Amino acid sequence: MGLAEKYGDLPLRLLLVGHNPSQHSWDSGHYFSQPSNNFWKLVTESGLLGPDVEANDDSMVEKMQIGFTDVIRAPHSQSSSISRVYFQEQRAFFYKRINDNAYRVGAPPERIAFVGKRQFSMLFDPPLKSVDLGLQLLEPPGFPFNTEIWVLSTPSGRSPMKWEERLQPYTELAQTMQSAFFTSNIE
Repeated sequence: MGLAEKYGDLPLRLLLVGHNPSQHSWDSGHYFSQPSNNFWKLVTESGLLGPDVEANDDSMVEKMQIGFTDVIRAPHSQSSSISRVYFQEQRAFFYKRINDNAYRVGAPPERIAFVGKRQFSMLFDPPLKSVDLGLQLLEPPGFPFNTEIWVLSTPSGRSPMKWEERLQPYTELAQTMQSAFFTSNIE
């Protein structure tokens, strides 16, 4: 079956970028479908979902203009085993895919959020040694457009991170998006 990137037909308010799809997501055709993955709980608790939006990738694309992709488009459940060299080889292809979509819909995403630190870090050469969660001040070299870049905590059930720490960047992103939506509707 495979996991198609989910961009929709309108400019995105947010593009969520995973490392690579798990085999479970690849087989199901839905992002973050692995039962041990906490992504859907994080976006629900953070307030990132609108009140009439179901916690699934199709509903978020259709109703909220939130898209989904991965830096690497090959399924693998152990993202840490993907080499730095392979990641560097895939960087240009990732940039091309998101840039092609921005061209197709007429605008880049307002925000891009990397769901985990590693995929953001690996866009740099050499990779960043340390990445803080939240809104980023650094832009990866060659990044195809100027947009807000966020790094969210990993939703993996394997991570030992405390729930409050894990939830915080999602909540900050949700508040920023709600504030931007409110401001644009007033003008």
